[in-house]
Amino acid sequence: MESDKRYFVEGLFIIGFAVAAALFAVWLVHAGHRDDVTYRIRFAESVSGMAEGDPVKFQGVDIGTVKSMAIDPDDPRLVRVEVRLRKDAPVKTDTKASLKLKGITGVVFVELAGGSAEAKTLLAATPAGTIPEIPSEKSSIADILDQLPKVIRKLSALESKAGKVMSDVGEAAGQIKESPLLNLGRRKKDKAPEDK
Repeated sequence: MESDKRYFVEGLFIIGFAVAAALFAVWLVHAGHRDDVTYRIRFAESVSGMAEGDPVKFQGVDIGTVKSMAIDPDDPRLVRVEVRLRKDAPVKTDTKASLKLKGITGVVFVELAGGSAEAKTLLAATPAGTIPEIPSEKSSIADILDQLPKVIRKLSALESKAGKVMSDVGEAAGQIKESPLLNLGRRKKDKAPEDK
């Protein structure tokens, strides 16, 4: 009976320790993000391939994460992305956001670029109580996707021209083959062995 009581107390101690460790870990994770600043970006293109928690980079350096994505209620053609960036991130009034492709996997992340040394920080230029908004610019991915239909049309035109050239070459070869001059040359070769 006494050993059962001891196992029960040990079990409670282990469970209590595990819960305390988990709470400490959660507190530690959130304590590091206490000073982070939320910014808003509105993209006029698809954000397919991006997920919450994906990195936000400033010229290739991780400075934050994607917090949320939603269709902009003011303009449904836009996607409103909220990002959480470190307080010391060098986001200036002339910093621009764009979407970049990570490798060839289709994973997309937010890339911030620009920001001259003499420009004010966006956080300081934004009125208190409002979320600072980083302007976006069209990404190279969107440019490529915009050019794709034109490239396909050009390839299709090249294919039809190549088909016409091949049929013209086939016709010319057929005409040359049926030419009486070539037939005379063959007849002479065919007759030559008979003369011997």
